Amino acid sequence: MEISHLLILGAPRSGTTLLATMIGRHSEIGILNEDHSWAMRRILGRRIVGNKRCIPNQIEMRKRSLFHLRFFKTIGWAKEYQSSEYSIQDYLSLPGIRIISLIRDGNDVISSVMNRSEKRFRVASYRWRRSVDIIHELKTRNSEIVLVISFENLVVNPQANMERIAAFLGVEYQERMLEGARYNPWYGESELNLNKVNRAKKEQTDFDLATRFPATYQKYEELLSQAK
Repeated sequence: MEISHLLILGAPRSGTTLLATMIGRHSEIGILNEDHSWAMRRILGRRIVGNKRCIPNQIEMRKRSLFHLRFFKTIGWAKEYQSSEYSIQDYLSLPGIRIISLIRDGNDVISSVMNRSEKRFRVASYRWRRSVDIIHELKTRNSEIVLVISFENLVVNPQANMERIAAFLGVEYQERMLEGARYNPWYGESELNLNKVNRAKKEQTDFDLATRFPATYQKYEELLSQAK
């Protein structure tokens, strides 16, 4: 059986665990959650094996010296260092590689990182911006093997998105993929939670990202138009 590989990417607190769990419910797909190495290649009995990583704290486009980045982050010269043994460029060399990238409203991501992960705005905003920059670069350079999904659209229209993902991966859509929320290992719920869509807007949280980071915000809007 010819094995294909899958990498699921997104910013921290953008819904990547939910997306990975929904995809992993498919009987022909095996997904690992934030594995540091190539353990997915040891999954047996699945046509597609994959891993989920968050940008930029878990994975970056290119691999740098982990020791030096840890040191630079300690003294404040670097914002992040990737914990993965392999870079996105390394994943791109795998047989039959496909990348599914999840984007989410920046206000929601940043506020969640600040509140749940207890990070300052500088770090939280950098994580969202870096994820958008990398996903945009991947989509621009490798359009045929990169699929962009919107978190908001995923929650509101789960079946349409799962059908789109199944077609992208070359497998038949299975209704069990909609059960992902119940099998989410960290944030399990009986069903998809619509209250998580545009939560920052409901709470009147606005970091004015279009003005603060215009270049990244434009990339986000371009990705959003491709995700619908």
